[in-house]
Amino acid sequence: MQISETALATSKPLFVKFVECMRIIKDYHFQVFTNNPEKTLYSETLRVLNQFQQDRTQAAYCLIENGLVWDAEVIIRVVYETFAKVAFLATASEEQRPELLHEYWELLGAVYDRQAALKAEPCERLFNCSGSDGSSRVMATLRDNRVYRTDPLGDKRFRKQLEQRWSFSGILEALNSGRHGIIPLIGIEVFAHNYSMSSHVAHANSRALDLLEDRATRGSDLVPLEMGHICRMLSDMVSLTSFSLFLSERSWAGGEKMPAPLAAAVTAMTETIKPFHTEFEISQEGLHSNWPRKE
Repeated sequence: MQISETALATSKPLFVKFVECMRIIKDYHFQVFTNNPEKTLYSETLRVLNQFQQDRTQAAYCLIENGLVWDAEVIIRVVYETFAKVAFLATASEEQRPELLHEYWELLGAVYDRQAALKAEPCERLFNCSGSDGSSRVMATLRDNRVYRTDPLGDKRFRKQLEQRWSFSGILEALNSGRHGIIPLIGIEVFAHNYSMSSHVAHANSRALDLLEDRATRGSDLVPLEMGHICRMLSDMVSLTSFSLFLSERSWAGGEKMPAPLAAAVTAMTETIKPFHTEFEISQEGLHSNWPRKE
C-alpha cells in the first residue's frame, strides 16, 4: 500500500530537510572516526555499526520518497536495532567492553553459525535430490565444522540468555536499569513503541494488517495521518543516527552535551515537522476525544 499522491507531494519540504540533516550527520561521522587516534576493535565496531545504520536510513528514505512507507518501516526497524547495539557498547564501562565485544563477535557468531548449519541440512538434502550440486556444496560448507563453528555453544539456557541480552528488549532493559555495568539512559524505553510498530509490519502479524486496514478506511483525516507517519519516520532516523554518533564519541572523548552539528540537525528536523505534526494531532481530536484518558 502506497501513500496518497497528495501526501507525497506535500512531503517535498520534509524530504529536502531530511537530506540536508543526513548530510550533516554523515560529515560528522567522518570527522568523529577520522579524528579518533585509536583504531581498536571497540572503535571499529562502533564505526561500522554507525555506518550500517546510516546506510539503512538511505534505503528507508528511498522507499518513503516513492510512497512505500510500510516497506520503509521494515528497514527502520533495523535502524532501531543498530542504535540499541551502539548504545549498549557505548555506555559500557571500559572494563566491560572487552566482554561485550567478545559476546558480539565471538559467542553470538558461534550461535549463528550453529543455527545456520542446522537450517542448511534440509536445504542440502533438497538440492541433492534435485541435482543442484553447486547449491548443495554451499549448504554442505555451512555445515562443515572446519569452516564454521557448528558445535553447540554451552547449553540451551546459556544460548537463550545470550541472545536475549543482545535483543532489542534486552538491551533497552539494560540501558534503562544500568545492568551489566552499563551507564543508564533514563527514559530509553520510550523507543519500544515505535520499534514495536515496525516489528508488526516486518512480521506480517494481525496488528500489521489492522494498521493497513485502518489506513484504507480513513476519511478526511487520511492525509494528515500519512504526513504524521512520514514525519515520525524521518525524525526518528535523524534522531537515532545523531544519538548513536553522540554516544559513540562520548565514550572516548567525554562530554555530556550533543555536539553542535548533530544538535542542529535534530533541531532542524524537529522544527520542520512541527506544523505537520500539529495538523495531525488536530485531525485526530475527534477520534480520541470519544475515549476519556485513563488515569
